[in-house]
Amino acid sequence: MANANTYRPQPIRLALIRALAKARPPSKPREIRDKAAHLILRHQPSGYLGLYVELGRGKRERLCDASSVIDSNSKLTLKQVKTEADRKRSQHADGRSFSAERHAERDTPTLTAYLNDTYGPWVVQNRRSGTNTLERLKSCFKDHFGKIKLTDITLAKLETWRTARQRKGVKAETINRDIAALRAAISRAVKLGIIKENPIADVEMSEVDRHRRVVRALTANEKKNLIDALAARDEQKRQERASANKWRHERRYEPLPTIGRFSDVLTPAVIVSLETGLRRGELFATEWPSIDFDNKNFRVEGATAKTFETREIPLNDFACKTLRDWWLQCGQPKGGYVFTLDGGRIVDNLKKSFSAVLEAAGVEYVNARGERVTWHSLRHTFGSLLGAANVDPTTLMRLMGHANLATTQRYLHTDEKRKREAVALLQTAN
Repeated sequence: MANANTYRPQPIRLALIRALAKARPPSKPREIRDKAAHLILRHQPSGYLGLYVELGRGKRERLCDASSVIDSNSKLTLKQVKTEADRKRSQHADGRSFSAERHAERDTPTLTAYLNDTYGPWVVQNRRSGTNTLERLKSCFKDHFGKIKLTDITLAKLETWRTARQRKGVKAETINRDIAALRAAISRAVKLGIIKENPIADVEMSEVDRHRRVVRALTANEKKNLIDALAARDEQKRQERASANKWRHERRYEPLPTIGRFSDVLTPAVIVSLETGLRRGELFATEWPSIDFDNKNFRVEGATAKTFETREIPLNDFACKTLRDWWLQCGQPKGGYVFTLDGGRIVDNLKKSFSAVLEAAGVEYVNARGERVTWHSLRHTFGSLLGAANVDPTTLMRLMGHANLATTQRYLHTDEKRKREAVALLQTAN
């Protein structure tokens, strides 16, 4: 055991720390104060040696385990500890409260707790795609970060997660969307005062080719074939229903309801998408009061729009007649969703039935360039055909609900024409 004189005020040096580390621990906590460096070396009965900085009368802050500065495998030096002590004293003089930060750190929730108790309820209630966002966060990050605190989700840990996703073949665009969702969720925690700063605020997104088209528009001929295939599908289902009811009549069974112009929601939903360029979320969130048959207008409510701005889309005769026939077939409802399954909102994209009608129309699902046809292709078709018809950019931007002209630019075929005309000038110069 070190003698009582060892614990007198004196400069704290490496030799002193080594000596105490080898000595028998005291029966009660003892301290050595280095008044010049404002350091305190505390020796516990357990043998633990801790280095602290004295901030003021009765106030101190732990710096490190003193044994780490004499460990040959450690990169921490006593000089670095003293530099950190000076930094903390300066921060304390500027009003920083280390004790308050420790309390806040202890109260910091894990990602799972934060998503379940705070962010989840808020994002579902206040964001149009909140449910999908919450599901994305849980499925992507629960296994990696679910049990750690928000402040411990560092850039280094996020890079490890990104690398693992890339090795699984996940596309860069998808990874970027996942990270953006996590960053937004943690930023919300900063805004609520749950944590002081977002540890992944400076994360860099993966580079992607923003001009590479993944989802393609239909050609004018493919659009016609798709509408014809929808009509043929409805007619087939009407004939099947008539045949079934004939069979039931012969056996005196109760007949099934007859089918009107549309066999189900698919045909009117596809036609309206093609003729208005609505986003899928906007389409399936629309309620009947937003349809003005007299003035042939389709109002997209700001609460359902991606840009949160209400806009009106004029309905051409084909779209207006389709909607009116659908309204009559639905019983002339005064409210509720325009397109619904069993009275509830459609949350998917009718993928099974839509894929079948695309095949019947002879529309190639994936072309040679890897461009796919999805429900979003209906919106692209609207914009692409209007762009080919030389509709002015501002009108097209407003119809499609873009926030700026840069997004609309992809639909302006005149740009492609100008580029071709420009390179053709070289031929005339030769």
